[in-house]
Amino acid sequence: MPLSTQQLDQVVDLVYATAEVLGQEIRPAAAGLIAEDLSAYPFAEIGRALARCRAELHGKLTLAAIIERLPSANAHLSGNEAWALALNSTDEQETVIWTPEIARAFAAAKPVLNGGDKIGARMSFLAAYERELATAKAEARQPEWVVSLGHDPQRREIVLNDAVSAGKLPAPKVAHLLPPPDKPVTEEGKRQRKEVVSKLRDLINQPGDQKAQERREAHEREEARRRELLEQAGAPMAALGGR
Repeated sequence: MPLSTQQLDQVVDLVYATAEVLGQEIRPAAAGLIAEDLSAYPFAEIGRALARCRAELHGKLTLAAIIERLPSANAHLSGNEAWALALNSTDEQETVIWTPEIARAFAAAKPVLNGGDKIGARMSFLAAYERELATAKAEARQPEWVVSLGHDPQRREIVLNDAVSAGKLPAPKVAHLLPPPDKPVTEEGKRQRKEVVSKLRDLINQPGDQKAQERREAHEREEARRRELLEQAGAPMAALGGR
């Protein structure tokens, strides 16, 4: 949220005071430009950054020195952090949460990486990413975290939940990318589950000798039926032999 007119005037006064503490004379036009360039950042952060400048600087007050001490201006990943994250995107199974600056820098380095030169690709990426960051800082742009989905659903869920926990992505924005939450189990569902578990337990705990007994009884029934059929087939032959 941009600074109000009153806050902007206060920033100008703070710039004047900080420059004076550092033994520097600053023109009104320069102080106004610095305040205007800082207007996209939170007022409280600007005050703390100027306080750090008064405590830490030994030379002239510059806009770069102030921005360097603004947390919002330095929320982007460092070059090495961004490179490590970009490399993850080469794994199609992996879900990646990155910024457009990282994506564009990696696109510039990808042809070199595809050629097998990982060191050259890293150098190309860092140079491109530094240019992207310079533009983002000049425009006071905060990191805009975007999702590049991988094919592994389990990794996707872990990465998205981590991004929500870290405050990179709002939960509603990724809700449609996550599996639906488990529905609560009803009383009827609990009863049916208990019945299934009970039956499985009975089958597992059924004594081995009982199973063997059941097999013997079945075999005896089959044997008795076979003898009965043989006797029925032999009865007419016996009658013919008696004549």
